[in-house]
Amino acid sequence: MPRRTDRGRPALRQAGVDVPALLATLLLAAAVSSAVAVAMVRLTQPDPPRIASVRLAELTARFALDVAGHDVSEEAAAAEARRWALALQHALRVVAERHRAVLLPARAVAEGALDLTPEVEAALALALEQSAAEDVAAPAGVRP
Repeated sequence: MPRRTDRGRPALRQAGVDVPALLATLLLAAAVSSAVAVAMVRLTQPDPPRIASVRLAELTARFALDVAGHDVSEEAAAAEARRWALALQHALRVVAERHRAVLLPARAVAEGALDLTPEVEAALALALEQSAAEDVAAPAGVRP
């Protein structure tokens, strides 16, 4: 039987390339690039918003008792309720942005969530003061 020539050997072996070392280098490069990609994604993404609670029922009840204590017409009470609701919406937005949090009613949140009711109350009082100042500054009969 005739002797086989070097044609049967893989081309990499003929060139003197160490295949196991080449495979190990490629696997190491893939692992390093994967680790760098994961680190970049984790470092560049912002933190997710937190969950916080607000005792909305308490705030609303306090407002309702305050309005009920005053002897005003239905129209005046309705106007005050609209002004209060707009101020509450503004206060909730301001506090949520400040804390990068999603605000939920306290009854909807299990224990452990940050309670931001005092901050919402302060922001609500400020918004109501600003709203009252704008109402005084506006001409009679004209509402902004």
